[in-house]
Amino acid sequence: MTQKKRSLGLLAILLMLALAMMLAACGTKDAGEAADAGEPQAEAEEEPAVEVVKAIDEIDTEDMKDIPLQIESITLLADGTLRIVPTEDLLKNAETNNELVDGAIYPFEDSEKKVKDVFLVRYGNGGYRTIICLMEDGTLSAMSGTELIKDHITVVWDNLTGRDTYVSVEERLSEDEDAFTVYGITEDGEEIDLNFSLDF
Repeated sequence: MTQKKRSLGLLAILLMLALAMMLAACGTKDAGEAADAGEPQAEAEEEPAVEVVKAIDEIDTEDMKDIPLQIESITLLADGTLRIVPTEDLLKNAETNNELVDGAIYPFEDSEKKVKDVFLVRYGNGGYRTIICLMEDGTLSAMSGTELIKDHITVVWDNLTGRDTYVSVEERLSEDEDAFTVYGITEDGEEIDLNFSLDF
């Protein structure tokens, strides 16, 4: 009888241990499910950064003779977006006009076409510079250097000169080194003086 009681006691202990292990396993599973149902998994993977096609920096330097543009950098991305990082008054005006996105402005985002190439050029003899963009359809779009320098705002003119056959833009110093002229180069090699078109 004593042996039978011991066997029953041992069996009872084994059953209790098995039950405890089952309850513990269920508890872990339920806790995991609750965690899955409660908070989302790790944040969705960020989209890969868009490739940089062209970057222009050191725009305003202490030793330059040009009038400062109050621009830190110009970056052309592979998707045709042109990103400009403003400083000083240009930055303040961009903030006031709600144009600032992630510390940058995108003056050409309202243009009908995407930017294919970008040029920072001097024109005239007053220390003026501007940004000209070659668009994907062969037209040129430019920022007003006057508005940029005097009022520290961005004004863009699209379809400069009304042509859609441009392939490049070049800045050249005159023979007497007195002034700069900007030329739009067409696909057939014609050179179009853009200075008058930039003076708006």
